[in-house]
Amino acid sequence: MKPIALLLSFFLLLLMGCGSSTQITASWKNEDESRQPYSSILLAAFSEDLSLRQSLEGEFMTRLQNRDVTAIRSVDVFSPDFFSGNEPNKEQLEEILNEVNAEAIMTITLINIEEEERFVQGGRAGPMFAPMGRFGYYGNFFGYWDHWNAAGWNQGYYTTERKYFMETNLYDAESMKLIWSAQSRTVNPSDIQTFAKEYVDALKAEMRDEKIIL
Repeated sequence: MKPIALLLSFFLLLLMGCGSSTQITASWKNEDESRQPYSSILLAAFSEDLSLRQSLEGEFMTRLQNRDVTAIRSVDVFSPDFFSGNEPNKEQLEEILNEVNAEAIMTITLINIEEEERFVQGGRAGPMFAPMGRFGYYGNFFGYWDHWNAAGWNQGYYTTERKYFMETNLYDAESMKLIWSAQSRTVNPSDIQTFAKEYVDALKAEMRDEKIIL
């Protein structure tokens, strides 16, 4: 195989190894609280990273509105420091909930991050050393170049796998009881936007299956 082809194959393996995926690992529904699917939900992502909060809540808002659900982002109704420090004032919280007229509250929390370094084995490039003259590639420069340059790209590489574990809870705004909960795992997200999109796609599908939304 030519060096350029090997290089392209190497980068393809990197992309495959770093591809992200989100999977729902567990879910729970309060069967004692039977009601119609919610039509308005307040979204609250708990994170000190404002860009992550905005991305998660924004992605949820877009997808829920496509399902005829009114979604309200916490970043639009709460000050950035509302949940920092001590517990938020319950009266203030109830006042805001009444103002936005939300039927439910969805909390989104990053509960853990795991990192693991692993070695990806390279392909076979033939013997790394042999006496001169035994193999044809010693006969001229181009043969030698093709063999050993290919071997150089074929040694394998290290990659770091990152797993992000999220928990999503849905509370009824009137009773404040937990209605639904799900945990998920996302592997190797390439950036915040990709992470938010895949995470919301998986959660939205699960919510529809559980008839939380239409």
